[in-house]
Amino acid sequence: MDTTKNVCNSKDSEDMVKEIQDKDILHWNYRGLKEIPEAIRHHGTNVKEIYLKNNELTSLPSWLKDCSEVTNLYFYGNNIERVPDALGQMSHLTVLDISANRLSEFPTCLAYLKNLQSLSVDQNSITRLPTSLEKLKKLERLSISGNQIVVLPEWLGTLPRLTELLADNNLIEEIPNRLTLSTSLELLSVRSNKLNFLPMNGFLSNPIIRFDSNLFLNYLSLPVLLQLFSKTSQPSSQVEAGGSLAYGCFSSRNNDKRRHDAGIKLLLISDRNRVEYKEVAVQLPRQLLAVHTHYENVTISLWESSLRKFYASRYRHTLDINIDPPDVITERDLRNDHYLQDVNPQELSRLSYNLILNGPISICVNQFCNQPIFTEAWIIFAIGKNTFLIPNITILCSHRCAINFLKTPYFMDNFELYRLHHN
Repeated sequence: MDTTKNVCNSKDSEDMVKEIQDKDILHWNYRGLKEIPEAIRHHGTNVKEIYLKNNELTSLPSWLKDCSEVTNLYFYGNNIERVPDALGQMSHLTVLDISANRLSEFPTCLAYLKNLQSLSVDQNSITRLPTSLEKLKKLERLSISGNQIVVLPEWLGTLPRLTELLADNNLIEEIPNRLTLSTSLELLSVRSNKLNFLPMNGFLSNPIIRFDSNLFLNYLSLPVLLQLFSKTSQPSSQVEAGGSLAYGCFSSRNNDKRRHDAGIKLLLISDRNRVEYKEVAVQLPRQLLAVHTHYENVTISLWESSLRKFYASRYRHTLDINIDPPDVITERDLRNDHYLQDVNPQELSRLSYNLILNGPISICVNQFCNQPIFTEAWIIFAIGKNTFLIPNITILCSHRCAINFLKTPYFMDNFELYRLHHN
């Protein structure tokens, strides 16, 4: 009986070797494999893609690095707890899917995959993205949905080829400001998170943004709202407040006391009969350290003034709002190919340098101004009449710009103004 078993195993091994030698794509999904057959190492010089989805792998062998010609690896649906450092030596790897495994930490060795274009680590237990991943200059698609990530790092906005960022079903509370300056981003998906707000600034690349089921999201900035509105063909008459544009948002009436206290909170007060927006608490980005309403005529701080002048002396960043059709165009004219490469950190404090590096929180929407805004702004809260009745915030650089914007026919014809109070 043992002899028969050995003969069968020998035959299976011969068949496997022949399959490896004859094919450049190995489809080994759903085979109950507990380890990767080492026959690939010895006979797979021609193999380009390996599919090992839904097996029973618990680890990956270090010898995978010897499969130097492999470009695509798929480990979806196994029990892998860690990735060997040797995997970072697979220089030809362009696609890696290690979703639905048991990773608790993001494998830092992946930062050495210099040709990686698509990386999927969905449905694991990852809490953070390591800074080393900013080395992935060829990365086009990053999928990190279904983890426990709280913060998306600012360096994501520096990946020059990133077109898709999928981060649904995490614990994310805000989107990095520098991501608005990405020139290549086409899709940003952050559904079912804990977002307090989307960025204030319009996105340079005008991407598709999916952000349904963010319970604590109570408003959008005017630039982002108009960018979203320009991408939907659904008539506003067919959509209730929030509607299909952002299902499950704009519905939270009270602050959750368990949430962090960072950032300024404002209370929206309405004298109108629209009960759903009678009294709503909204939270602003942490970068805003001082906010004013349109009736507060005060002078900006010297620090904010310095940040604006420093940025404007080197870079031109404009924000133009076209009334019909509603759209946002954000332009950036830099003096070299790398954003802020010529800024000397020693010229600024560390905090000021980081603010400049991540870009302004927004640009004044007064079309005759376009001042960058970093830490201080004048806030206008309104409900858009022709934009699905979604509450929105407009930030301007000064009291004068705020008053002038309120007087424009564009605002008076399209928006209903609400009062704001510090909460």
